[in-house]
Amino acid sequence: MIVARRVNASMTRRRFPTPVLSLARAVLLAALVPAAGVSAQPAPAPPAASAKPRLVVFIAVDQMRAEYLQRFKPLYQAGLKRLVEEGAVFTNAMYRHACTETGPGHSVLMSGRSPRSSGIVGNMWYDRTLRQRVNVVDDPAVRLLGSDRGRAASPAYFNAFTVGDMLKASSPASKVVGVSFKDRAAILPAGRRADGAYWYQTTDGRFVTSSWYMERAPGWLDRWNARRVADGYAGRTWQRVLQDPASYLRYAGEDEVQGEFDSKDNVFPHSIRGTPPAFEFYDSLRRTPFADEMLLDFAVEAMKGHDLGTDDATDVLTLSFSATDVIGHTYGPDSQEQMDNLLHLDRTLGKLMQEAEARAGRGKVLFALSADHGSMPLVEILKKRGIDAVRADSSELSRAVEEALAARFPGATGLIADPDPMEYVLDQAAIERQGLKREEVEETIRRALVGTGLVEAVYTRAQLMGPKPKDDPFFDRHQRAFFATRSGDLVARIRKYVYLGGYVGGTGHGSPHDYDRQVPIVFMGPGIRPGPRDVETGPEDIAWALGRLLGLDYPQQDSVTDLVPLLK
Repeated sequence: MIVARRVNASMTRRRFPTPVLSLARAVLLAALVPAAGVSAQPAPAPPAASAKPRLVVFIAVDQMRAEYLQRFKPLYQAGLKRLVEEGAVFTNAMYRHACTETGPGHSVLMSGRSPRSSGIVGNMWYDRTLRQRVNVVDDPAVRLLGSDRGRAASPAYFNAFTVGDMLKASSPASKVVGVSFKDRAAILPAGRRADGAYWYQTTDGRFVTSSWYMERAPGWLDRWNARRVADGYAGRTWQRVLQDPASYLRYAGEDEVQGEFDSKDNVFPHSIRGTPPAFEFYDSLRRTPFADEMLLDFAVEAMKGHDLGTDDATDVLTLSFSATDVIGHTYGPDSQEQMDNLLHLDRTLGKLMQEAEARAGRGKVLFALSADHGSMPLVEILKKRGIDAVRADSSELSRAVEEALAARFPGATGLIADPDPMEYVLDQAAIERQGLKREEVEETIRRALVGTGLVEAVYTRAQLMGPKPKDDPFFDRHQRAFFATRSGDLVARIRKYVYLGGYVGGTGHGSPHDYDRQVPIVFMGPGIRPGPRDVETGPEDIAWALGRLLGLDYPQQDSVTDLVPLLK
């Protein structure tokens, strides 16, 4: 890998300066610093230039497992069908970092930087300066636009640039826009210089943006919000797409499965809970395919509002569809609900492709698709398959640590600044003040965590900042996820097939295990040779390839596999 080249500071400067915290300014400078520990090699030349696309549509499907493309292939009729049949499909793609969450995944997709370089180590982390947990897109220096209720957000914490950022630096007429139901999923792929990033609010069912991108909400956004699109779903029920129950049994199994959701709404049809303008309604809407339909409606307006794809200056639209994640958490990857959601998504993506090609022209759009992480099957499903799976509560870990510290250091208090059971942050001042040794505190916590049987290894800060051991294949994944000023002092590795949820049902992700790391990668468009590619790759490789497809001298950064020769 090569060291990321230093870029012009204007690539990472916000377009409308506002007072920012010293931390945000530090982040801005860090965005220009190459990743440490990356060896320098000559960069492969950009591919021979062909006609550049007028529009790049990058699609992230939150929590999309790679197997979904082939498993339901016979049932796809529209967008996913086109991607599988007309696209270059990479079937062996896995994230190379351990923190398989929404924020880290979306930060990688269009930048190529791992969390160790970008600083996006989770959806939240403990800020040692503020002495509190912060959200990945928190920014108290910006204003919310599009609503008077909710939280403003920006990419201030993002120590990276994206394909869109570099495109705008080389082509000032190009436009970059990000949209999603989740703020972090709209903001991070679009980058620091995006013309706009827009996300949904469960407070009032509106789409919003922030003053990082513009001084005031555009008129088209106000007009779209005035339509109250979310409210139009009140009273609707989620029905199956297919009328044939046998297809659902064949491809997904029984509808009612132990371990799904809250044991109250586990079978079709599903109603949206609550009524507008209640938070319950706007939140419950996310748990249906209607969320992705609504995002498409908004994305079409965003394309019109920003005039994307209508001239020869390449524009970028990043979309992250979130329903797959919420439905996956609720019902699991093997459920009839997830199957039906993907059939809905297939149709939604088909409409998206039609809209994009209507604007830019057939053969003038480059599509790419991936996901931010995978997911673990339901514990109850795994048990039926004979796998030793466990549903546990994180309080089991916290309790074990508290008891161990109390027994080892009687009377000692305040040793832990942030008690996240997977990433403990120690209070070094409290440890020293009470005459204790940091190494002994660390070892006490490590033994307590491993002793629960839920954790199989614990890494210290010193270990993660040191050399890689030869006998631990997981170490590199955790080291790629470690950013010294934001990561924990003790990082735990959860045992395979253990779900720490604390809920009646459902499942999740976040581990370094393959079921959370494996995702699809697809490129489709002019000059892309269709067909499967069974090569080891990962989402870190997407930006390096995509940038060069657009004629940019995009740096390799944390990429490993060069996809460009494999696309032709």
